[in-house]
Amino acid sequence: MNELEAIAGGTEAAVVSDLAQQALKPQPVHPAELYVLPDGRGGVRVVSTDEYSTAPRHTAAARVVTDAASFVAYVNRHRRPGTEIYAHTNSSSVVAVIDSHEPVTEEAFLPGWQKHTLRLALEKSKPWLAWEKADGHLFAQDEFADFLDDQWSDVIDPAPAVLVDIATTFHAKTNVDFNGGVRLDSGDVKLTFEEKTTAKAGQKGDIEIPKKIQLALRPYVGGPIYSIWAHFRYRLRGGQVLLGFKLERPETVLDAAFADIVTEIREGRTDKRDGVETRVHDGIGDVPIFNGKPSS
Repeated sequence: MNELEAIAGGTEAAVVSDLAQQALKPQPVHPAELYVLPDGRGGVRVVSTDEYSTAPRHTAAARVVTDAASFVAYVNRHRRPGTEIYAHTNSSSVVAVIDSHEPVTEEAFLPGWQKHTLRLALEKSKPWLAWEKADGHLFAQDEFADFLDDQWSDVIDPAPAVLVDIATTFHAKTNVDFNGGVRLDSGDVKLTFEEKTTAKAGQKGDIEIPKKIQLALRPYVGGPIYSIWAHFRYRLRGGQVLLGFKLERPETVLDAAFADIVTEIREGRTDKRDGVETRVHDGIGDVPIFNGKPSS
């Protein structure tokens, strides 16, 4: 067979195939079924008709919520006999596998698809983020004053008015040289300064800063409020003062906040105000909670 005959033969076969396809009658397709069809290359391909069904064969979803109440509500709405929850402290993550393996007996389980999950993505509150960002940082005098102006409402000891007075003093004393600092018997710090002037001797004075302040912060949005101490720090450099705070073991507060959120998921939440208890939401009941992460 020469080249022209081969081309002609191929063309004829293609025409015959097209005519055969045109002769086929329409066939009904049943939704939610799988079909195996030739792929035209000697193999087969699988075609799913899920998209034409009223519902898919298996639930597949990866939902995300941001508070414990929403997490509990979703789990209770979709829970199955095999639903389980994983809590991981170091990453502050809680994941529910709604369609995990379902128990048949005490020793046997019906395998689950594990395609329906829910993740609790905790969000830190804005006040916590502000203090976390400032933790260990030394500010210039005016920056420190601005920080106190913005965050004084987070302070419960000393009185917030004391922090406002300190901020006001630092705002007013920008044209001074700081030449020393002493720690008082109370642990507070007294910074001494002298006003800059060329006409006569500058006025001298001092500013007292508390050794530490007590904060009331909500680590996670929607979670409880915790007390945490911030220790005052300062550095003197060429007549200028750098000021800041160091939080006392913030990681411990975050761990406690996460543990309380997991407890809220398990047992629910009841708020008490003015001696009256109000049930905010129930927990997940007998859904098991494991320490760790589900395998990816």
